[in-house]
Amino acid sequence: MIGKLFKWAGLSIAAVILLTFQTLAQVQPDTLFIKNDKNYDISKHLYYFNTAVDNSLADISKLLATSSFKKLAPNHTINATATRDFYWLTFTVKNQQDTDDVFYLQLHQPWLKLAKMYRKTDNGFVMMGQSGMKLNFGARPYSHYDIVFPLALHNESSSTYLVFIDNRGYNLNILPTLKGDRAFSAEEKNEYMFLGIFTGVMFFSILINIFLYLSLKEKIHFLYVQYVLSMMYWMYCSISFDFQYIYPNLPSFAYISEYIASGLALITMANLITSFLQVTRENSRFKWAMDLLKYLFCLLIMACLVINYWFGHDIALKVLFLRIFVGAVILLTLLFYIIAIEKIFQKFKLAWLYVIGGAFLIFGVIKHCVYILSGNLNSSMQSIPNDSQIGLAFEALVIFMGIVYRYNLYKDEKEKLLLELTLNQKETLQKIVAAQEDERKRIAQDIHDDVGSTLGTLMLHISNVPENRNPLETEAHYKKSIDIGRKAINDLRSISHDLLPKDFAELGIFYILKKRVDELNIISNIRFTLITEGEDHSIENIFSITIYRIINELINNTLKHSQANLATIQLLITDTEIMVMLEDNGIGGSTAKSTKGIGMKNIYSRTEFLNGKINIDDSPAGTSVIIEIPIET
Repeated sequence: MIGKLFKWAGLSIAAVILLTFQTLAQVQPDTLFIKNDKNYDISKHLYYFNTAVDNSLADISKLLATSSFKKLAPNHTINATATRDFYWLTFTVKNQQDTDDVFYLQLHQPWLKLAKMYRKTDNGFVMMGQSGMKLNFGARPYSHYDIVFPLALHNESSSTYLVFIDNRGYNLNILPTLKGDRAFSAEEKNEYMFLGIFTGVMFFSILINIFLYLSLKEKIHFLYVQYVLSMMYWMYCSISFDFQYIYPNLPSFAYISEYIASGLALITMANLITSFLQVTRENSRFKWAMDLLKYLFCLLIMACLVINYWFGHDIALKVLFLRIFVGAVILLTLLFYIIAIEKIFQKFKLAWLYVIGGAFLIFGVIKHCVYILSGNLNSSMQSIPNDSQIGLAFEALVIFMGIVYRYNLYKDEKEKLLLELTLNQKETLQKIVAAQEDERKRIAQDIHDDVGSTLGTLMLHISNVPENRNPLETEAHYKKSIDIGRKAINDLRSISHDLLPKDFAELGIFYILKKRVDELNIISNIRFTLITEGEDHSIENIFSITIYRIINELINNTLKHSQANLATIQLLITDTEIMVMLEDNGIGGSTAKSTKGIGMKNIYSRTEFLNGKINIDDSPAGTSVIIEIPIET
C-alpha cells in the first residue's frame, strides 16, 4: 500500500514538473543573442497572440505570463485574409557585443493600418513609436516605405519588446526581420538604387516616346507613355512609395491607392496591347472579353472609393471586393497572353516580342495574386526587387524595342506597297493611254463617218449646180446646201460635247447635263429625264469631267442599242460617294452588245480610275446601270 502511494506520488510529481516545463517553454520567450552586426532570423524567437478584443496594454502584459502567446514557426509569416483580429508580437534580444548598437525591426508589409512598438522597463511596457497607414508619414519613427522600428541595444543587456498590429478588414502578411545597422543600410541603399535606376530608365523611354509622338503623331507612343506611367505608379503604390513621396499627409487615400493604380495599369496595358498587336474584333476572338474586363476595372476603381469611404467597417464586403478585384486581375493578365499567342498563330511577328517580354511580368502578377487570395504572402513577394517589378522593367523595355522594330517592319511593308503602287500606277496609266487612243480612234471615226461624209455630200451638192436652172430650182438647191451644212455643224457640236462642253468648271456638271438632256430630247426619239441631288461644286473638277464622260458614253450606248423611248439619268452626290444611274425601257442587252466596243471600255477604265464599281442589269424590260464612286479617292 505504501509502495503504491509512493508510486502515484512520484508520477504526480513528474507530471507536474513536465507540465511546468511545458508551460515555461510556452510562456517564456526564447532569447535572441546578438553577437555581431548582421541579419537575424527573429521568427525562431517570436511569439504572437491574436484576439478580436481590443485589450489594453496592461491586459496583454498579464497574458505574457500565460500560454496565450504561440510561437511562430521558423521562416513562416503571420497570415490572415481580411483579418478581424488584433495581433500582438513579443520577442527578447540580448546584445552580447562589446558596444552599443542599433538594429532595425522590419515587418515587410508597408500598408499596415497601425503598428505600435513597446519596450519592457522596470515600470512596465513603454511605447517607443508607432507607424502605419492611419498616421501621416512624418509620424513614423524611421523614414522608410515599409514599417520599420529602430531598436537601440546596449551592450551586455537584454530587452523584451511588444508589437501591436491592427490591420482589421485587410490582409495580414508579415514576416518580421531584425537587421544590423550596416546590413540594413546596405539593403536600403540597394533598394533605393534599384528604384532610382528603374525610374531613370523608364523616364528616359517616356521622353523618347513623347518626342516620337510629337514628331510622328503615332498614337502608340502616347499609349506607351500612359502605360509606363501607370505601371510605375502601381509599382510605387505596391510598396507604399507613393505615400512616402507623393501624399505623405493623406494616409486614407494611400491605403486604397494600390487598387486604383493596378486598375489604371491594366486599363492602359489593354489599350497598348490593342495598338501594339493590332487587335480588333475582326481578327481576335478575345477582343470583346478584354474590352469587357477593361470596363469592369473602371467600375471597380469607383467601387473601391465607395467601399473604403462609406463602407469601411464592412469586412465581409471588403473580402468580397478583394476577391473580385484579384480574380479580374488574373483573368485579364491571362487574356493578354492568350491574345498574344493568338496573334502568333496569325503570323504577327510583334506578338513574339510580347510573349517573351511579358512572360516574367505575367508570372509575377499571377503569383502575387494567388498568394493574396491564399493569404500566404512572403517576404520575397514584398521585397525590392520582386518578380513583378523585374518583370515590369523587362516588359516595358521589350515593348519599347518592339515599337522600334515595328518601324522596320513598316519600312519593308511601305517599300512593298510602293512597288505595288508603282505597278498599279503603270497599269492604270497604260489603261488610260489605251482608253485615250480608243477615244481618239472613235472621234476620228465619227469625224470621218459623220462630219466628213456630210461635208463630202455638201461639196458634191454644191459642185453639181444644175444648168438652165429656174429660180425655184435654185432656191431648193440652196436650201438643201444649207441643211447639209447645218447637219455638219450639229455633228461637229455633238462630237465636241462628247469631249468637253465649254465653261464646264464654271457652270457645273448638273447644268451641263441639263443642257445635254434638253438637246437630246429635241434631236432624239428617246425622252430623257434627269434627276440630280447634292452639291456638284463640292467635288473636284477631275471627278466632274470623268463622270460627265462616263454619263455621255452611257447615253451614246442607249441611243445606239437600246431601242427605248424612255430613259432616266440620276446623279446623286453625298459626303461619301457619287452615284450614277441610267435606266431605260428598251429591249435590253444594250451593254452586252457594246461590251467590246470603245464606249464600254472607256466607261470601265474611267470608273476603275475613280476606284468605283459598276453594276449592270440587262433584261427584256430594259437596262439598268449603277455606278458607285467613293469620294475619298
